[in-house]
Amino acid sequence: MAYLGIDLGTGGIRCVLIREDGSVIVEVSRSLPCLNRSSKAGESEQDALDWISCLEDAFDELFSVPHHRRVLSVAIDSTSGTVLPVNQEGHPLGHAFLHNDVRAIDEAEECRSLFGGECSPTFALPKILWMQRRLRLPDNVRFLHATDFLNVWVSGLIEIPTDFTNAMKTGVDLETKDWLEDLPSINLPSIIAPGQLIGEISLVHKQRWGLSGSCLLVSGATDSNAAFYASGAGRVGEWSTTIGTTLAVKGLSKNRLFDRLGRIYCHRHPDGSWLPGGASNAGGEILKDRFGKRLQTLENQITTFPTKPPLFYPSIRKGERLPFTDPHFKPFGVSGAVGESEFFIGCLEGLAFVELMVYQLLEKLGAEVGPFIFATGGAAKSKMGLQIRAEMLQRSILIPQYPNSAMGAAILAIAGHTSRTVGEISGEVVNIVTQVDPSAKPDPARQNRFERFCQLCHQGSNQSE
Repeated sequence: MAYLGIDLGTGGIRCVLIREDGSVIVEVSRSLPCLNRSSKAGESEQDALDWISCLEDAFDELFSVPHHRRVLSVAIDSTSGTVLPVNQEGHPLGHAFLHNDVRAIDEAEECRSLFGGECSPTFALPKILWMQRRLRLPDNVRFLHATDFLNVWVSGLIEIPTDFTNAMKTGVDLETKDWLEDLPSINLPSIIAPGQLIGEISLVHKQRWGLSGSCLLVSGATDSNAAFYASGAGRVGEWSTTIGTTLAVKGLSKNRLFDRLGRIYCHRHPDGSWLPGGASNAGGEILKDRFGKRLQTLENQITTFPTKPPLFYPSIRKGERLPFTDPHFKPFGVSGAVGESEFFIGCLEGLAFVELMVYQLLEKLGAEVGPFIFATGGAAKSKMGLQIRAEMLQRSILIPQYPNSAMGAAILAIAGHTSRTVGEISGEVVNIVTQVDPSAKPDPARQNRFERFCQLCHQGSNQSE
């Protein structure tokens, strides 16, 4: 007995088959043959039939082993804002516009009021309006998110609902969990929560791959939300920090958080609570830019901690979105001749300082932040960085074993099959492989550096909050 999570990313398909206790049976992945079918600047397109071809290849490998064929349920996630036009049978009428396609600039401006004043060309709704106006589409055209399209193919049914995480950038009312009343006239699916039973795998597919018994189809989510479900955070007050190229946070809140400066936005969690989050320009990009693949080697070579490491704002990008917002902010401390170990330690501290500033902001906005932070992303591999973060946050850092979107989709599959909550399942099946606790006595010198770091951020930013 197993559950299947499928992740459609920008570069390909990943399938993970798990048991109900969260242990992984097998992972299978396939790369897409073409990442962008357009050569024009600002355009990012893929042929949805390539997604199907990749998924078929992945299924061929996955189900070549007989004991992999007893799948109880399946759920799928995909990139946020990816959308395509289809006909009444669910066949593509054009390429999918990906999450990073920015051609719908005029349409995004028109849609700003629908999204509370902020709408990017990367949102799905502007892309849909662009397609309606510039492509030769029939009047009965349907528009599907990438997750919806794969659900239609898997089930063989066109009347498949979308989930409210995918609908976020198309125009969902998060209070009612339904489409906004003022949306333009568009043929869109109905909306439900992630992790809900929506159908079954078609008989054609079951026969092709020898699947036995009933195999249920469960509503999925966007990839970032699915990754959050896989972090282990599942209760109000639990938060996840992902530090890769950038630093992003998500967590569970009983109340909706309102941030007039737009640093924090809110999704909904499948269990009904709010899911605030935000992303910073700070992140591991600055370390990767300088050290490349030498990062782990460099950390292993550091035997003594500098008494006064330099203060670095860990970003190579102009501007900032979180913990403050200023498009003109210039990261400080990046230039100048600094030794490798000092630069490395300074950036690790800078990341911990930014993370602490984010959680202080969240508490100021009314969020509850519990005693644990679930950590994912490349920075979770740094033992030194984890210890600094735990000390600054004065919270334990928990590292999940499989913090990827496909695992999150598999958690949704379990939820739909068992009718249990996503948070409950996440808390039970996510395997925490590392726990880093804060030191008993915080370093007062580091606290002083943090206070100076905050002062430098304030001086370099136009925002007082």
